[in-house]
Amino acid sequence: MDAIVNWLSGLSGIVVYVVVAALVFAEDALFVGFVIPGETAVVLGGVLAGQDRLSVYWLALVAVLAAVAGDSVGYAIGRRVGSGLLDTRLLRRRRERVERAREMVRRWGPVPR
Repeated sequence: MDAIVNWLSGLSGIVVYVVVAALVFAEDALFVGFVIPGETAVVLGGVLAGQDRLSVYWLALVAVLAAVAGDSVGYAIGRRVGSGLLDTRLLRRRRERVERAREMVRRWGPVPR
């Protein structure tokens, strides 16, 4: 973790904001949160803000905007190619679980009541 903080602290402020935004966006839109969670990037940015290398207010704004944009893009991807993704080899092996989840959403709606 220190190595990543040191690497980020060597970058200019604008580049750190861009890196944090890209990681948060990619986590929400492209499902890469399994590799590098966007929350971790925000926390690392917070460490730099605590060292007065970044503005915590700008960091929060960047993180929120990237998360909203990422969620919107992720939704659009799912809406456009979601059924195709369900037919991939990885999810075909879990078809029963996917169908149970879809049935639960059909029955109860997208938000638990």
